[in-house]
Amino acid sequence: MARGLLNWSIMELARNAGVGHSTIKRIEKVNGVLPEAQVSTLKAIHRAFTRTGVVRFEGTTGVLYIPPRSEVPE
Repeated sequence: MARGLLNWSIMELARNAGVGHSTIKRIEKVNGVLPEAQVSTLKAIHRAFTRTGVVRFEGTTGVLYIPPRSEVPE
């Protein structure tokens, strides 16, 4: 869902998070519930999204995209 908001491919998310694309594929295949995923990997993915303005609603699966000020029309 968050990746779709940014129109990122799996490769783009992997590059921005600094993780392997196969890791992203495995995580997405199981809807983010991958017990063997390293906490550091999940944090890296989270940072990649938050740097772009994607925020998650606590306690839900919902996300919101808040574009940087430079992208907001006046």
